[in-house]
Amino acid sequence: MAQTGKITALYCRFSADDIRGESDSIAHQKAILTEYANNHGLINQRYYVDDGVSGTTFERDGFKEMLNDIENGIVGTVIVKDMSRFGRNYLMVGQYLELIFPEYGVRFIAISDNVDSAEGMSDMIPFSNIMNEWYARDISRKERAVIQNRGNNGGRTTNNAVYGYRKDPNDKTIWLIDEPAAAVVRRIFEMYLSGIGILEIARTLTAEKIPRPTAHMGFKTGVGSDDFEEYFWHPSTVRNFLRRQEYCGDTVNFRTTRLSYKSHKVVWNPKEKIRIFENTHEPIITREMYERVQEMLGEPRKIPRTGERALYYNYLYCEDCKHPMRIRKRAAVPNEGAYFCSLAGKKQGACDLHYIAEVVINDYVMEQINKLLMFAKKDRVGFEKMLRDKSEDNMLAELEKATAEIEQIQSRLAEIEMYVQGLFESKIRREIDGDMFCTFSEKYRKEKAELSEKLDDLFLTQQNLKKKSDRSVLLGTSVNKYDTISEVNSEVLRDFIERIEVGDCTGERKFRKKVRKIRIFFIGIGEVHFD
Repeated sequence: MAQTGKITALYCRFSADDIRGESDSIAHQKAILTEYANNHGLINQRYYVDDGVSGTTFERDGFKEMLNDIENGIVGTVIVKDMSRFGRNYLMVGQYLELIFPEYGVRFIAISDNVDSAEGMSDMIPFSNIMNEWYARDISRKERAVIQNRGNNGGRTTNNAVYGYRKDPNDKTIWLIDEPAAAVVRRIFEMYLSGIGILEIARTLTAEKIPRPTAHMGFKTGVGSDDFEEYFWHPSTVRNFLRRQEYCGDTVNFRTTRLSYKSHKVVWNPKEKIRIFENTHEPIITREMYERVQEMLGEPRKIPRTGERALYYNYLYCEDCKHPMRIRKRAAVPNEGAYFCSLAGKKQGACDLHYIAEVVINDYVMEQINKLLMFAKKDRVGFEKMLRDKSEDNMLAELEKATAEIEQIQSRLAEIEMYVQGLFESKIRREIDGDMFCTFSEKYRKEKAELSEKLDDLFLTQQNLKKKSDRSVLLGTSVNKYDTISEVNSEVLRDFIERIEVGDCTGERKFRKKVRKIRIFFIGIGEVHFD
């Protein structure tokens, strides 16, 4: 066939899905394609390359560039080494060969398979394409089995160390701390714990021109990017870091998966499919710090109109309805605020107002923390005994409550199974008609689904109770950090306070103001009454 003057597209593709070897390498493919084109008078040659991309997808940069040139009418011939280089999805391959390429007048050649559209397409080509796809599916199954086995036995399922770590040159399975990146990770956690929002953290890192994760890796490998890409931190990157359990020393496997060997879309796995192996490498942050961040991430963090977070945001709650208390400030006195029950503010009569000035809370919190510090300094043995006893008491009380709920739900699930069986037997005996059977069975099905979901949550609660009791260790560390407290700030609250509840008036007055009941729950040990 005569050369048309258009581009001769020499397309090469290689990925880990394919047999490794020089015969399939990009360099070898280029040599074969160039020799064939030269020998057949196909000039104006241009390479289109996809290195490291699976043939099951057509979302490939090199292929899309070639397709764009085809659609613009500047490509006359496409040459590949064999059909598998073109693709391993037989439906998509057939669409390109039988519809798209003929529509644009493109000649297609697969050298090793003796395919040349100028001479007519063989009826065996679809079967060859199916075999190529089956090969890809078989490879995918084997790889998944290997990864599944490794991940279930504690080995990591990821090829790359997460930002903050690097692989040991002598043993690729060992992660070592990459100190420059680890310092950034610690700072992100500390900023978030101090009350700085995710968006503001991202803006700060960008403004200070701290290389983002891909740029940090690029500096190591020598692959650069433009200045904006190197230093721009997206809020989602910061949030992902705050969620990564690897930073407290754990291996987390099967967090995500792909739908199939054909679809490369990544989806999140449910909690029950994730496997976690604790203390597998050196931590960058403490476990207590990580768990506190997870609690904060689970709370709504809407940015207030003032641009500042209230000091007791997500610490202060109404004792009666357990709803959070929100701050209210007067324009005339912006530095003096007061907190009120958010439920009472939304719906009149739903709860008492429980209005309390911020300065009153500050004084009481500071007083109680200083009492705790004084007790710890004077009687260290007694303080440590209190930590052990109270954390155990809290855990046992919550464990008993969770266990009782589990037993209650399991009993109800057994009843539902019995009722459904009875319904089925009644329908067989024609004591009830089909409509009634469907109505009741659907009702029981919904109740069973809701109870099963709640049961899963309770089992997870049981597993987390031990971790929660260990938070008393964090309080012991905080006590060593301070001699006395002269003001209450976000760092002090983070180190000592779990939550604060405000109740009804006690009947007393202080400085002509009514005194309200205030309950302080310290981290890990709950409420403490000082004489």
